[in-house]
Amino acid sequence: MKRAFLGLAAVMLTATAAFAADQNFDFRLSPGPRLVGTRAESSGAGRLHADLKGTVLTLSGDYHGLLAAPATAQLMMGPLPGVRGPKLADLTITPAVNGTISGKVTLNKPAMAAFAKGGLYVEITSQPAPDGDLWGWVMPPSE
Repeated sequence: MKRAFLGLAAVMLTATAAFAADQNFDFRLSPGPRLVGTRAESSGAGRLHADLKGTVLTLSGDYHGLLAAPATAQLMMGPLPGVRGPKLADLTITPAVNGTISGKVTLNKPAMAAFAKGGLYVEITSQPAPDGDLWGWVMPPSE
């Protein structure tokens, strides 16, 4: 029984260490989902670079072509890809229709689990689009 427990603990530690391995990748920012009547109110695009070292996620990138200056940029945590969720952290953003976005966030256990399932995303909002001008899912490429 003791050997089985030690074996299971070793497997769990190995899996945790493999999951916490450093990762870096790029992802897109594109117009957020809209109701049919509001699609014309969204525009722009961008790219972000993600660097995960242990539990620290660093994001940096740029965006362009928004219809209005952004009000907020946030890292959000949904339960699965494509499913909205609550704010995890504020990000730094240039208050202009073209600019840069960056941030550094220490992910707790629920956030690391959401990251593993593809549930983390970046959302940029503005006055005309309070539910998101640009969105980007923080999803590392599958191996």
